[in-house]
Amino acid sequence: MHKFITYLLISFISLSVFSQDKYFKLPQAKTQKPTYIFNKTIIGSELLMKRLGSSKEEILKKVNKISVIKDKQSREFSDYYNLTGQGVLFVDLNEKPISKSQSELNDFFGLNKQNEIYIDGYLLESKKYRISLIGVTEIEIVEPIT
Repeated sequence: MHKFITYLLISFISLSVFSQDKYFKLPQAKTQKPTYIFNKTIIGSELLMKRLGSSKEEILKKVNKISVIKDKQSREFSDYYNLTGQGVLFVDLNEKPISKSQSELNDFFGLNKQNEIYIDGYLLESKKYRISLIGVTEIEIVEPIT
């Protein structure tokens, strides 16, 4: 009976450990910075924040609200789950940043409009998000290994 209970405990523990959500990312994902989401649907970067102004007062005139999520979210309740590895900053701006949809970016590069897009090496799972054109410092097209 003691062996059965031990086996049962090990089974439950291993099931709970392996049931954790994992981030879908490229092997070379190298970000150590949080993801910025502007006006609820535009993914940008720290560079976009810096371009809002050169002084704190200038920036504060253009920002309505900032909120931060540091904890890992649940995939079933959050469509930005995969971008929470380093936290997420939600920034509500008075103006809408220049952005493109994911399919527009794929079309611009001559790719299939349904290709997946990764932000700092992390898969952008939801198609509702747009990508800010200010702050994009590097674009890399990764071909699948065949």
